Amino acid sequence: MRHWVTGLVLVLAGAMGISASGAPVQGTDYQALNPARPTSTPNKIVVTEFFSYQCPHCYQFSPILNSWVSKLPSDVVFERVPVSFGRPDWGSIAQAYFSLQAMDKLDAKMDTAIFAAIHEQRIKLTDLSSITDWVSKQGVNGKDFSDMYTSFGIGSKMKNAEQATVAYNISGVPTLIIDGKYTVLGNDHNVQLATADQLIEMVRAARGMPVPVTKQAASSSSSSSSGESKKAAHKPIAKASSAKDQSKRAG
Repeated sequence: MRHWVTGLVLVLAGAMGISASGAPVQGTDYQALNPARPTSTPNKIVVTEFFSYQCPHCYQFSPILNSWVSKLPSDVVFERVPVSFGRPDWGSIAQAYFSLQAMDKLDAKMDTAIFAAIHEQRIKLTDLSSITDWVSKQGVNGKDFSDMYTSFGIGSKMKNAEQATVAYNISGVPTLIIDGKYTVLGNDHNVQLATADQLIEMVRAARGMPVPVTKQAASSSSSSSSGESKKAAHKPIAKASSAKDQSKRAG
């Protein structure tokens, strides 16, 4: 009976694309890129999101992804590449992305506002005129934006994004690429991010990189240390000295 149950679990796990070890499954959870692509930051693990502001799935993924990105460890770099897939409206908003980024106007608030304008307020940000009008209402200088949008530098960024879309064989968005080596597969966003975490660990292990402290853990540690410092500051001098002596002995 025990063998039968074990076999059934393994069959079900295989059907769900889950390995017995819990590791991500090639062809189900991820696809290895052959050849692997060079990344912008060789000494870090680079996570790249291919996306579009016009894409409803990217809009749904955005808050989940942003939360995940905020907790990435220090050896991981997150980058984004806007795609157009040959669609004029997607191309226009991709050009706006690079323009706002170059103007240092693309913060988290602006990023959220663009998604909201398109998918909640149903504002058609489909060309230079409509986008310039909208960003002007967000406090961005319209002329500066228009000049940046039509500049040679932004045109070059658009060409590079198109080339990257082809090189990584991106056929749909959002798509995550891990360190130029793996494409994350699947439709469930939470599962995709769990797979991304595992692939990051795989890359780290293969490159012999030490496991860093996550931002969240570092923040908690910092808060804890700060709290301890405040407590120590309110202790009598004798007790503070005792703590110092203990610290020296521990060292």
